[in-house]
Amino acid sequence: MSRESWVGRDARSIAEAVRSGQVSARTVVEEHLARVDECNVELNALVTVCAEEARTAADALDERRLLGETLGPLAGVPFTVKDLIATAGVRTTAGSRTLADNVPAVDAPAVAAFKAAGAILIGKTNTPEFGACGLTRNELFGTTASPVRPDGVVRSPGGSSGGESASVAAGMSVLGLGTDFGGSVRWPAHCTGLTSVRPTLGRVDPEGQYPGVLSGGRLLANPVAMHGTIQTVGPLARNLGDATLALRVLSMPHLAWIEPDSVDVDDLDIRWAPGEGTMPVDEDILAAVRSVAISLDASEYDGLALPRANALFGALRSVETHADIHALTEGSAHSFDADITAMLAAGHDRSSAEVEALWADRAVLISEFLGEMGDVLLLPVASVLAPPLGVESFEVGGRELTWMDALASCRAISVLGLPSVVVPVGLSPNGLPIGVQVVARPFREHVALSVAARITSDVQALV
Repeated sequence: MSRESWVGRDARSIAEAVRSGQVSARTVVEEHLARVDECNVELNALVTVCAEEARTAADALDERRLLGETLGPLAGVPFTVKDLIATAGVRTTAGSRTLADNVPAVDAPAVAAFKAAGAILIGKTNTPEFGACGLTRNELFGTTASPVRPDGVVRSPGGSSGGESASVAAGMSVLGLGTDFGGSVRWPAHCTGLTSVRPTLGRVDPEGQYPGVLSGGRLLANPVAMHGTIQTVGPLARNLGDATLALRVLSMPHLAWIEPDSVDVDDLDIRWAPGEGTMPVDEDILAAVRSVAISLDASEYDGLALPRANALFGALRSVETHADIHALTEGSAHSFDADITAMLAAGHDRSSAEVEALWADRAVLISEFLGEMGDVLLLPVASVLAPPLGVESFEVGGRELTWMDALASCRAISVLGLPSVVVPVGLSPNGLPIGVQVVARPFREHVALSVAARITSDVQALV
């Protein structure tokens, strides 16, 4: 009788089995490394594989168990990290030839938190250069493909955490650590049928994300840069339970953690929107989101703030000088990819008064939106389904959209700084996954997770 594989199992069951001695962490790691060998040549999701480091960490964890030590909630769980997040002693390139040989001295706090909980790093995953694209490709490592191909078409796993979504969806890792600036953990989850969380800004320690400010071996978030203010680390997983467990591990220790099952979903003021208000959305996506809204008896959002948010995201982006990228890559003999070259050329050195006025607009917009959204807002993740590899513009509702346009619903929530949980809610006629954003008020992740659990339960009941 063949032994059951640990590949494809959830984080909680793996950790319980490792803690009890049912399976060794070394066995779990070896099976996932074998899965990497099997899948990664085709997908190009992992760009650095930490095989020996992972085996060493697994053996150390197994030894601790034999000594009777208490192991953490992620004991023996293999995880991958987007190559935009610092990993001590492991190459971290931000997808850029200018940082091709960069090896950080210090783990990002999010990585350290996963390791302290017993999770085992098995590799770094592909990202567009400095995460500045919604599709995962760069000139250093090439293009990442999605393992999700129900119609036989090779598609993008989204971006910029597309390497993470491809790895987790293919079973090469159990959990993924991505970053989210304008949708970078939410859009990939939508493309590959995963669950992800963009936490409230400040829920997860922002240190260790590229681009940032290098100081004493640490990469600090720049509080006056858009990346330093809006980008956050967030988890990707194959199910909501794993994503919830991961977020609890990542959550800053000074912040109270409230269990999602303490929330009575029936008492919530839930609203929904068919998009952020300025970009058309694919009809199959709209139908799926509308169905979820009806099942929750949600009222339709009729506020005025949300339609202004995507434009504000773009306006703030346009006044960035990208000084952190210049400082990190100073002296490099290599050039930037076309995306970054264009982005740097488009940046305008505006007066401080103009920049401050935009941030003041953001403060007003957040205040207005919080007065309109209720407890929870449901809306699409994106205007389109996972696109075929190489396709970078999309016709929706008679309009031609760029990938930035297609991510308007994500960008709107990013600039508002709110937590958003993405869960799959259905399939398109050709079998592609469709996700929904469950957006909550600041630091109310437990509310979003609770509603996401209700949605997941309802969807599973219909299968």
